Amino acid sequence: MTSPSAPERAAQRLKEQFAPAYLTLTSIIQGVALTALVVRVEALYPRFGVVDWVLTVTTFLVLVDIWHEYLMTVLAYVWTPTLLDTLIPFGFLAAELFLAHFVNDLRPWLLSSGLVALVGAGAWLQSQLRVRELAGENREVHAILAGPRSYRGMLAAAVALLSLAGFGLYTLLGLGSAQLAVALIVLAGTLAIMASSIPMWNRYLRFAHGEPVPSARHPRQRGQS
Repeated sequence: MTSPSAPERAAQRLKEQFAPAYLTLTSIIQGVALTALVVRVEALYPRFGVVDWVLTVTTFLVLVDIWHEYLMTVLAYVWTPTLLDTLIPFGFLAAELFLAHFVNDLRPWLLSSGLVALVGAGAWLQSQLRVRELAGENREVHAILAGPRSYRGMLAAAVALLSLAGFGLYTLLGLGSAQLAVALIVLAGTLAIMASSIPMWNRYLRFAHGEPVPSARHPRQRGQS
């Protein structure tokens, strides 16, 4: 039995260490963002109104959802990291720090939310490109998750568009006089996005347990594979 060559060992080491290293980095970054949120709330909560508390809860849920998205992605797929895989988590951190800072001011919070979603869309695109580079190893998982993954990428783009539009058209649309309604809509949207990850994760868990899982690809995607 021949031992693997040096390049094979290097490739295997990269793939094996990627998930734990990336999740560790993401956990640290989300911990920093959560600390910033706690510090901000502690300093301002005596002056908080209902809108501020709704934005605070929403910000917390956004932080949780980003970490869970990374958990699903790096455990489901295999790829070798690049510089962009390092830069994207720090892009999330910068945007999340602004999100936490503006929990008491809806308009800049919407801008920060749009930036977070833009980074999320970039992270989705990057992961799609990296997964395709190891298409053979990811083929079966990609077959059952392609549809849900595409849907979540579109959600990130839609959130970015709506949040940035809300920021840019804040005065024109009179959102300042409907802050509670806007905050509640944002909270409901965040909960819906989090809930949308459940079917995708359950599909992967069933696949990991050896249960039959039908392909989630669109007919055109199946025809191209």
